Amino acid sequence: MGRRGSGSFVRCRARVAGLLAVLLLAQAFAGSALPAQVVRTGNKTDAVEGEESPPLRDLDDPSVPYQTPRAGEGFRTNVFGRDVEVFPRDRRSVSAWSLGLTATAPGADGNEILPFGSLYFWRRPDENLLFRGVVVGVYNDLFLALSNDALGPFEGVLGFESFTVPTSTSELIDGTQLEEEDLYYGYVRPALGFGWRTDTTPGYQDNMLSLTWTIEPGYIYFDDSSDTAPNFTPPPDSFELRTRVRLRWDALVRNLLEIPHEGFALGADLVAGHRFDWEVWGRPGAVHGREGKDYHHFTAYGVLATPVPFVASERHRLIASAYAGVGRDVDRFSAPRVGGGPQGEEFFAISRPIIPGAAIEEFFPEHYAVLVFDYRYEPIFFTYLGPRVSVSFLERDRRTSVGIVSEDDVLASIGARLTTGFIGDLRIQIDYNYNFGVIRQGDFGGHDVVLQVSGSF
Repeated sequence: MGRRGSGSFVRCRARVAGLLAVLLLAQAFAGSALPAQVVRTGNKTDAVEGEESPPLRDLDDPSVPYQTPRAGEGFRTNVFGRDVEVFPRDRRSVSAWSLGLTATAPGADGNEILPFGSLYFWRRPDENLLFRGVVVGVYNDLFLALSNDALGPFEGVLGFESFTVPTSTSELIDGTQLEEEDLYYGYVRPALGFGWRTDTTPGYQDNMLSLTWTIEPGYIYFDDSSDTAPNFTPPPDSFELRTRVRLRWDALVRNLLEIPHEGFALGADLVAGHRFDWEVWGRPGAVHGREGKDYHHFTAYGVLATPVPFVASERHRLIASAYAGVGRDVDRFSAPRVGGGPQGEEFFAISRPIIPGAAIEEFFPEHYAVLVFDYRYEPIFFTYLGPRVSVSFLERDRRTSVGIVSEDDVLASIGARLTTGFIGDLRIQIDYNYNFGVIRQGDFGGHDVVLQVSGSF
């Protein structure tokens, strides 16, 4: 396996394209913009052509308590003395884009400023078809479920995931890149299987209970870079066979900007993998390999959005999120990744664990648990803001006098989030978090800011 390019050039490219990779891995949901056009309304607030639209709800009607606008709902109101009409939006067909950046201070090595972006597609014209895609080019994640009236809730499932970033990557250990283990790495992974899916309350088009089983044959490849230590042996290229069982139950009501407003979502994934050509790899004294030929991991999550106790107004909400995972014989290429970045909130992306204040995908723990609590206030129908706290327990690698060792740590954070609509039917989200447990430049604690802009097309 040859060495490619100069070290400084590779590092520069890694910092630019690493962002391209993690941008998609973040799977940030971009389908929150509001197209300025009339779409006929149907069941709930999901628009259907060919039906007459009822009168737009008046948000300022003094005879009824204020109700937060729901995703896709049409309404009328008065903003700063001007009458405003927001027309219904078809949430069964979404094409959207998302751009943004994350910044850490003190900077995590190679992650001081990382831009990200993706295209997002959602199609669910009826109960017999569901397509969801996140596309960036160097990373793609596609899902298709097909059924018919005869099959009822049963369906066939196809999927495809690829990670083909043309630059090398290395892990962050105590906030510093482990360049002696720097590698080019990628995979291509189709999926084929079957599932069971049914609509659930409260009855919006993305409120579903689903269980799928897929088999995922794939190919993973590796190569060393100019920064790789001479005594480091890269993993061998290998065919891989994985099986996945995935449970999703979404009973959330989302608000105008597609943020959870009321209800719950929960799910779990069980993955078992086998690598056909796998050998001992790594550095002398820190080798890996044989235990990673067969690996397993289980992850689960739950999200609950509720009113604030003893407060009647819908403008005040509490959101609690919990994520956990455990693996066996996993390594940096097979373990579930956790870290910071933008929080996905649609049917699939809501399962991704976020550790506020960490760098994107900073950790690859064998086990983890994350709790996040948000309070959110709605001062006006298109703006939501509030504080956030979190606590995480996970296994992570640490640099010590005897080398790199794994240990269990607790990471706590405080922060705040602002999500608002903007000119041009855009959604802007700004997150700030300070994490007391991350390590930056040899000390505990680090700031993180995430800026995300999204819209539809």
